[in-house]
Amino acid sequence: MNQFQSFDHSLSKTDPAAYSTVLALLYHQHVAEKTARFQGILHATDYDELVVGSGETKMQFQDDMAYGFKANPYFREWVPLATRAGSYLQVSAGASKPRLFLLCIEDIWHTAPESLPPGFEQAFEIVEYQTVDQIKKHLGGNAVAFINETNELETLAEHWNPQSVIHQIDFQRKGKTPYEQECVREANRRAVPAHRAAQQAFMAGASEVQIAAAYLAACDCRESEMPYGIIAGVNEHAAVLHHHDLFKQPQAPRSFLIDAGVEVNGYASDITRTYAYDSGSDFAAMIELMDNKQLELCAEGGIGKSPVEIHVLSQYKIAEVLIEFGVLNMSAEDAVVNDVAASFYPHGLGHHLGCNVHDKGGQLANAQGDILPPPEKYPKLRSGAPMVANQIHTVEPGLYFIPAYLDKLKAGEHAAAINWSRVDEFVPFGGIRIEDNIIVHADNSLENLTRDAFGAAQ
Repeated sequence: MNQFQSFDHSLSKTDPAAYSTVLALLYHQHVAEKTARFQGILHATDYDELVVGSGETKMQFQDDMAYGFKANPYFREWVPLATRAGSYLQVSAGASKPRLFLLCIEDIWHTAPESLPPGFEQAFEIVEYQTVDQIKKHLGGNAVAFINETNELETLAEHWNPQSVIHQIDFQRKGKTPYEQECVREANRRAVPAHRAAQQAFMAGASEVQIAAAYLAACDCRESEMPYGIIAGVNEHAAVLHHHDLFKQPQAPRSFLIDAGVEVNGYASDITRTYAYDSGSDFAAMIELMDNKQLELCAEGGIGKSPVEIHVLSQYKIAEVLIEFGVLNMSAEDAVVNDVAASFYPHGLGHHLGCNVHDKGGQLANAQGDILPPPEKYPKLRSGAPMVANQIHTVEPGLYFIPAYLDKLKAGEHAAAINWSRVDEFVPFGGIRIEDNIIVHADNSLENLTRDAFGAAQ
């Protein structure tokens, strides 16, 4: 565990000024660590500089309106300015402090661009500019690697997004600094009231759109500030894994699945909960058992552990739930071996979490870019490489009654081992997914950020 794990995390609510001071200290340590990592990459690749751009604003086709902008994650892991387009971070060989080039132009149409949080700016040498020509003399050269979408600076460098650099950055991103951990921890804390507001809206008979609105209001966020589109599936829609096309019409409530997070300084939480309208129903009891199985899987994490092996274990857990509720008339072993369990659970157990919701490095074996692909039996797994110290990952087993998969099962060789009348009872409820965010600390202890956040909010 890091030394800041023991500080009073409630300060973010009770004493924001004190919390801001602690976070600024963590941030300076974070930038120092990132600088050391980049200096190591420069040495290993013979580049003189690494330049990371935030990205550019894109205009809609044949229109004067811009698409929503979000800074590239390689920039956000350094600089918590998600909406600051046209900015650049420069790390030069031997330099003790990175330079941050911020685009600052007079604009009567828009509010001033976001600024760094208090105390953060001292981590950089900051250069403000108004035109690209003003910074061209500072950026570019044969020994410079750019990490960014292509733009008008591309002519300054021969090396744009070199994979030798990208692989090293991605591999290093597996382990999170104390600052990054705290950002994801805070993102979990801020998401909890929103999840509870969404649950209350569902119980009150709200539509999916109204539920999403309740979520945004409770965490005081714009939709554009979400780390990913809110998934809010009522009834059968809980079986749609990425149900973003939210319905405006209320439905007679039976079940509700919400998958939504919050973003803090560019870092995401990713939380899923499932609810039954009737607390005395079999579906409510199934949710409770799934919750217990999910906690058992959370405890399986650890340094060096195989995400593939834990996923296989999760297949057995899902099979056990199906057997317990009379859906399957076969052993858990047979259900897993014959892919029957996978028909009710067609996705992976989890993924890395950070600046990307599906963060980088899950399948990287080393910094040279060698890949550990998922096994043929489970091609959708996002993580194959052993877990490392300070990694943040999600644990999100699911159990769904998806008509397309059920039709294939009914036509397959194992149809007789399935209680179809029982299946028909659960189809109107869609499915269940429960997702927590876990840190595997350097001492091999596990911290469940999500359960801690829900517990603290009680």
